[in-house]
Amino acid sequence: MVRLFFLFGFVVATFSTSFAQEAVTKTPAESSRTLSVETVQEQLEGDFDTTDIAAATSWADSLGLADWLGPLAPVALSPFFGVTCLSGLALWGPESITNNALLGSSGPLKSHTLFFVFLALTVLTSVPRLTKVSKPFAQATDRLETYAVIVILLAIKIIASIETPSVEQAPVAMIQLGVFSFTADTLLAIAMIINVLVINSVKFFFEFMVWLTPIPAIDAIFEVCNKTLCAALMTVYAFSPTIATILNLTILCVAAVVLRWISRHVRYYRTMVLDPIISRLWSKYGDPTKPEMIIFCKEALGPFAAKSRLRLERAPSGEGWQLCEANWWMPSTRHEIAQSSTPKMRRGWIMHTMEVVDPSGKKTEFACSRRYDSRLESLASRIGVLVDAEPAPQGENTNDARVEFG
Repeated sequence: MVRLFFLFGFVVATFSTSFAQEAVTKTPAESSRTLSVETVQEQLEGDFDTTDIAAATSWADSLGLADWLGPLAPVALSPFFGVTCLSGLALWGPESITNNALLGSSGPLKSHTLFFVFLALTVLTSVPRLTKVSKPFAQATDRLETYAVIVILLAIKIIASIETPSVEQAPVAMIQLGVFSFTADTLLAIAMIINVLVINSVKFFFEFMVWLTPIPAIDAIFEVCNKTLCAALMTVYAFSPTIATILNLTILCVAAVVLRWISRHVRYYRTMVLDPIISRLWSKYGDPTKPEMIIFCKEALGPFAAKSRLRLERAPSGEGWQLCEANWWMPSTRHEIAQSSTPKMRRGWIMHTMEVVDPSGKKTEFACSRRYDSRLESLASRIGVLVDAEPAPQGENTNDARVEFG
């Protein structure tokens, strides 16, 4: 099926090139009939040249979609451990699974040094995930581990492309996307990067939530389950790269559906945990020049989804306030707050809570990190926010800190 798909793509590309050449060489009157039904029928008549068929088949073999897409899900779940499994398959796997574009005998994965290096990296990055005390260090290096493995996979892909013998007169596969055109290898590399980042982002969210759960052994259980699932998917890849590719695409689709929801929640929890630490190390971070505050809506509000990162500031007219989405890469959506609905902030031990009551009496709650604690009163007065006194002693309500994240 894969070969037939790429053969069809090659035929379409051949017809497109033929039509383009005719449009250039013919007069305007002749070129007007290029897209007619008769012209298309003429192009479809006759047999394909054996050189074209051989070139298309060679292209499908050299691209090896299943060989490259199959192991991406386990690599995204556990990057270093995934590369360790791939290197082990290349070294000691049967010939039936090592004769592909990724695990070839001349590839860089077939190296004892590479295997033991990544095995050591797997141990070094997995042990800190077993306890809640060392888990933040492991979470901090998670993205670095992911980007390192992406670079390694791209390097392997480039090496494999260079070492693959080219077929004479084989056309370079080009894919046109609007005004941009890419080679098939470039598009595959981009798909690999997106695949790993999307699945790894969803996994990172669950790891973060497990760390917040007050059960000591759950971190170790989650890490063991993660490595077990990674090994199981690698076993499927060793058995059938095609089935592994189908599983990878299924996991990718599920991860893509929940990615925006997860991204908002990860940013919310990360802000509440890291902002107070950053403001202590960098005082300017806790005292912004512009009179504004970064807050998160706890529930959906107007055009904003729950846990959206917002910027609270005075309205340009000076009457009332406005909420803007604090994302520089997308158009800013605004929501107005009436002058009579003065925001009121209630201090907390982990985060502060802001309340806004609209003229109809509906109350909306927002969360604000302790980033601005050093200049909270002065910043609040510049924005026009009312701030309560110091929080009540912790002994009066011992459950406040426990449920504040919820």
